[in-house]
Amino acid sequence: MTRAAAVLIVLVSILGSARAEPAAPPVAIADLVRQMTPVTVTTEDPVYKRSKSYVGYPLAAVLRAAWPDVDRWAEEGAELVLTAVDGYAPSMDLARALNHNGIVAFREADRPENDPWEPFAKGRSMLTPDPYYLVWTGIAADDPHFRWPYKLATVSVTSFDARYGGAAPPARANPQVQRGFRVFVQNCMPCHSVNLIGGNTGPELNVPKNITEYWSTRHIAAFIAAPESYRLRSKMPSFATLPEADRTAAVAYLSAMKTRKSCGEGKPC
Repeated sequence: MTRAAAVLIVLVSILGSARAEPAAPPVAIADLVRQMTPVTVTTEDPVYKRSKSYVGYPLAAVLRAAWPDVDRWAEEGAELVLTAVDGYAPSMDLARALNHNGIVAFREADRPENDPWEPFAKGRSMLTPDPYYLVWTGIAADDPHFRWPYKLATVSVTSFDARYGGAAPPARANPQVQRGFRVFVQNCMPCHSVNLIGGNTGPELNVPKNITEYWSTRHIAAFIAAPESYRLRSKMPSFATLPEADRTAAVAYLSAMKTRKSCGEGKPC
């Protein structure tokens, strides 16, 4: 065998065994649950702040119906992205989603089918969770590793780097900034974006102007803890229960990002 042939065999072997990063585009939940049998669960609900019973479909079954490779992706550390009709798009560890009792609810169990949801107040509006509401049993409502999105419409899968890499601070950033990035991803990016990466129900915070370029870090930290002390009927929830060190780290991350602006696909602003 020639050396060139041997090298070619090695390259083919490497490329053949390589796996692409998990990437699954959004799939409508309505298309996945048509043939599924619903279940009924009762949980302590963080939106209504009391015990509620729901009818819905097991999240793990929904995800496995969507993608045959979903368990392998979970082992590789993939992220599950949960996108609501209003653009709210939290994500969570895919393995957690598969291994805990999440239910994609489509109505409350104790309400008539023609009036399936109790409205609740959100800022100045009254909302209902339709079309779907992801609830959990056996999970504390304040557990930061689990998401409870209402008005849920689609699910998708990606890698952490693919989803958040463009909003990451410089590799040389100090530990507080790196901690702030993790805090921001977990608590803020479902609504806000940095470099256009994240949710779109709250303001973009880095481009074209970083929030620390027009608002003091002292006021940003205070706003995070108590939004309604600045804006009545603010849709942003209070993060007063988040440790002060985490809030400070999140602000440090935002401040660091003013030197790392991008307007999508790595393009400078």
